[in-house]
Amino acid sequence: MAVVTVYPNKIQLSPGPAYEFNLEDDIALALGAGASAVISTTDAEMFPPGYRTFVSQGDYPLRANGPHGLLKEGVTGCIRWICFARPSRSYFGLKDIGQALLVRRAVADLLLDCEIRFVPTVRYRNGVPVSSRLRHFNRSELVELSSLFVALNHLRKEAARGVSCAQDLIESAKPLIKFRGFELESLRIVAADSFEDQKQIELPFIISGVAVGHGLRVPDNIYVPDQDTLMNGPADIWIDLPESWDPGVRAQSRA
Repeated sequence: MAVVTVYPNKIQLSPGPAYEFNLEDDIALALGAGASAVISTTDAEMFPPGYRTFVSQGDYPLRANGPHGLLKEGVTGCIRWICFARPSRSYFGLKDIGQALLVRRAVADLLLDCEIRFVPTVRYRNGVPVSSRLRHFNRSELVELSSLFVALNHLRKEAARGVSCAQDLIESAKPLIKFRGFELESLRIVAADSFEDQKQIELPFIISGVAVGHGLRVPDNIYVPDQDTLMNGPADIWIDLPESWDPGVRAQSRA
């Protein structure tokens, strides 16, 4: 039995843009993919007035996602879902690797009887990871964003070739980021267990970058847990851009 939980964790994005989603579309997608049931909730149920118990992991959430992402609230919401649904296994996408790793650690530390499994990042064929935020960008902007993945993958390939100095790797990748309407907020190589910036490359690690444009942060990352991933790249899932996503026409929300 597969149960899909749907909750746009708005507190995790505050302050920031409104979280856009369409619950009916999400339910149809989940059921069409084989889910047995879909469970959703409201802000009042997830974090009601007076709610005060959060999963504390020190400054690890800030190291993982910076001051813009409130991963403490995100991890807490995930743990509440696990406690409510009582799954034997729970699946987290590698697109949000910081949250996935923190939830896996929280489950282990709290002795919860649930196995955390990671699933590959889904990317358009130009390298951009699929995200609801992309609906704000047209095709030409997605082409521009794709250079961030090019830089991240360059870092992985150079590390596989034997370059071990993280700063040298980062400096070699920056010229590959061809932004015009976006700005590069960060480009980092961090340890996967501590989220601290590495000086010398050591497995496991995360290569991460954040682009900013139109008031939105667009993160991307490559999780490198082992030698095979370092040499061959992650097992991402690649899909075509929607044909209706015409160049020069800003994508419209499904709301």
